[in-house]
Amino acid sequence: MNNRGFTLLELMVSIAVLTLVTGALYAASMTLTHAATSQEAKTTTIDNAKTGMLLMIRDIRQGDSASVDWGSLPGPVLAYRAATDLDGNGTAVDIGVELELGPTRTLTRDINDLNGDGVTDTQLVLVEAGQARVITNGLLPDEDANQNDVLDAGEDANGNGVLDHGLWFEQAGTAVRVTLQAEEATMPQGRLVHTSLSENVVPRN
Repeated sequence: MNNRGFTLLELMVSIAVLTLVTGALYAASMTLTHAATSQEAKTTTIDNAKTGMLLMIRDIRQGDSASVDWGSLPGPVLAYRAATDLDGNGTAVDIGVELELGPTRTLTRDINDLNGDGVTDTQLVLVEAGQARVITNGLLPDEDANQNDVLDAGEDANGNGVLDHGLWFEQAGTAVRVTLQAEEATMPQGRLVHTSLSENVVPRN
C-alpha cells in the first residue's frame, strides 16, 4: 500500500484550481443575482407605469372635454371634470337631458402629501374635493428644474439626452397625450431602471 501523501507542489496546485473554480462560481452567482434584481426592478417599473396609465386613461375618458384646463397644457398637472350621476337616477344625465359633472379632478404628483402617507413627489394622485387617491408610485423625478420644458445644462440627471418629466400632459388635437415614467432602483446595486409609457386619451363627454 502506498502511504505517500501530497507533495507541497500538488497541494498548491490543488488549492489554485479550487480557488479558480470557486471564483468562477462566485462570479456566475453574482451575475445571476444582478440579472434577477434588474429584472425585478424592471417588472416593478412596468407594473407601476401600466397601473397608473390604465387608471388615468379610464378616468380621463369619463371627463368632459369642455371642462379640461387646456390652457395649462403642456404641463405636469391635468384638471378636468368627469361625468357623474349627481341626482342618483342611474345615469350622468339629469332630467333636463344635461350632462352632470362632478367636482374638478386633478391628476398630479402628491408634492404636499395630501393623503398623509409620507410619500410625496414620487407618487401620482387623483385629487377631488380635497381628497387624494393614489394612482401609482415610483414616478421618475421631474428633471425640468425651471419648468421651461427645455433641457437646460445640468438638468439631464439620468444622462439619456432627453428632458424627462416623469408625469406630463399635452394637447394632441381633441386628445390629451399622457406620458408616465416610472423608475426603480435595483438592490443592492442601486442602479436605476426606467419605464416610459405614452397614450393619447380623448375625453368622451
